[in-house]
Parts: sequence; structure tokens; C-alpha cells
Amino acid sequence: MADIQIITDAGSDLLKEEQERFGIEVIPIKITADGKDYLSGVDVFSDEFYELLETCKEIPHTSQPSTADIYDVFQKHIEAGKQILVISLSSNASGFYNNMHLAKNMILEENPNAVIEILDSRSFAYIYGQAAINASQMAKDGMGILEIKEKTKEFIESYGVFVIPKSLTYLEKGGRINKASLIFGNMLDLAPVLTIKDGLMEAVGKVRGRKKLAKKLFQYLVSHAPDQTGKDLIVVNGKMDEETEELLGYLTEQFPGVNITRAKVGPTIATHIGPVFGVFFQK
Repeated sequence: MADIQIITDAGSDLLKEEQERFGIEVIPIKITADGKDYLSGVDVFSDEFYELLETCKEIPHTSQPSTADIYDVFQKHIEAGKQILVISLSSNASGFYNNMHLAKNMILEENPNAVIEILDSRSFAYIYGQAAINASQMAKDGMGILEIKEKTKEFIESYGVFVIPKSLTYLEKGGRINKASLIFGNMLDLAPVLTIKDGLMEAVGKVRGRKKLAKKLFQYLVSHAPDQTGKDLIVVNGKMDEETEELLGYLTEQFPGVNITRAKVGPTIATHIGPVFGVFFQK
């Protein structure tokens, strides 16, 4: 039975304890804020990063890990006799995916027998962090790497997502949103409901006013995916605590037996979306 190492990146929002518990390697992503560099999940974490956002003179930006850095991570596990499955941040939002393929090719030139599979999540945040956890468990159960890759892809694709950001400022600056979505999203007194489509954020609806956002997001979810009873939801919170708690209340009341995983939106994703809350749901 092959020993399979699951690798992902800091955009997955996996907590340090989750990384250690499930044996998942997370490649950090550099964030530059007011001229100072941080490594997401190493030097700066979710709560403190939102405090940093509030004081930054300029909107922070991320830098993808270099091919050389990724090569070093891959090489370490290949030398240990492991196969590698990588679950990455959406390729449409970062060059990280391409750098991983470059690093893979460098490894294969030196060691043609190395096994490295790379899965483009075409997503953001904890949905592919949860996918990495699932993949790690499948690997421990003895499943082969190609089957794990396929089941992981199916898991990610089985979920939809609706989120409401506090503003579109960060998405607009970072280019992680479909440009057409900015037109009504920035209109006065409208809060955009965003989803992930083709590996980018896209506005799929709008709610009037910025009060009672949790109720409005819940109503939007129910109108598009009405039956979540007994299913698995992932509620994500990027420093919109009050709205998140209200949303949790609506979900548990409406859907008996629903299983809800709570996750924080970490620094990598927060850099490009700012404060936000929402829910990943089973289609």
C-alpha cells in the first residue's frame, strides 16, 4: 500500500491543529501589508489579520509560492518514499497551480517514477480544506491516489456556496471577481450575494439594505437550495461574527439534523475579499 501525502495551500484555511491531526502539509502564502511580509498561517492568523486590515494604509496583496519552494516541499516527501496529492487554490485566481506543475515536472525529470497528482479545486476557503481532510482519511484507509483524487473532485463539486462580503473593495482590487458583478454590487444600498463560478467569485443575486444580512442570506439559500435537512453545511466567518451567529441560528432551526462545520476565513482569502460570511451547502 502506497504512502500518500496530502498537500494543500494556506488558502484552504485549515487550522494548525487540523494540519497536525490529519498529517496534511500546508504550503504558506506570503501576504504583504504596508511593506511588511507575513506568511499566512505562520506569522499571521485569521483574527489578528482582520485587525491588521483595519489599520492598513493600502490593501494587502498576496504572492504565490515560488516553483523552487514548492519543489522543496515535493522533494522532501518523494525522498521519503511517498506519493503526493495536492489540492490547490483555484487556478483562475492564482498562478500557484501552474507553479506546482512546474515543480512536478522538475521532480519527474529527476525521478520519472515519482507520483504527484495535482487537483485544481477551482474554489476558495475551507471547502477544499475539508476536501484535504477527507482525502487524508481516504489515504489512511488504503484507497489509491487516483481514486482519492476523483472522489475529492466530486466532493468539492457537490457543494455550492453563497456569501455576502462587507464590501467589494478587496475583490475589485484583487481581480478575483467577475467584472460584470461589480456593476450592481457597488450600487447604493445593495448587498451582493456571491458564489464561485468557473473558479472566480461572481455575484448571483442582491439583497436590499445592509441590515439583517444573515436573515437575507438564509432566505436566499432556502429559495435556491431548500432541502438541507440532515445534510452537511460549512459556515464560514471572516470577522462578521454577529451575522454568522444569526445565520447559524436560522440554519439549525430550519434544518433538523443538519451537520454544520464552522470555519474561519483566513488571511489568504481575507486579503482578497475582506470581512465576509456565508455558507457552503450540498447541491
